[in-house]
Amino acid sequence: LSALHQVMLVIDAAVSHLENLSCLEEYLCNLGKKHQAVGVKIESFSTVGESLLYMLEKCLGSAFSPEVQEAWSKLYSAVVNAMRRGWDTLPEGD
Repeated sequence: LSALHQVMLVIDAAVSHLENLSCLEEYLCNLGKKHQAVGVKIESFSTVGESLLYMLEKCLGSAFSPEVQEAWSKLYSAVVNAMRRGWDTLPEGD
């Protein structure tokens, strides 16, 4: 699977579990560990988030209101925060 496809699968899972994101906590923590193990830098999550919002804005046009943008930003932040909890506390490169 491409990286974009994988990101969209995670976003789909989060949207599908909006009422109970905590049920994805273990999955997202483990996903964070896997990202760290293959050398993904935690800073890249913000780039992916910006790209997601840009894509949504372009696809939704005028339906991409400030409220919609805020909702997507909050959802993506919740996913990233759960993944970060799976990250080791060691500085990168150690």
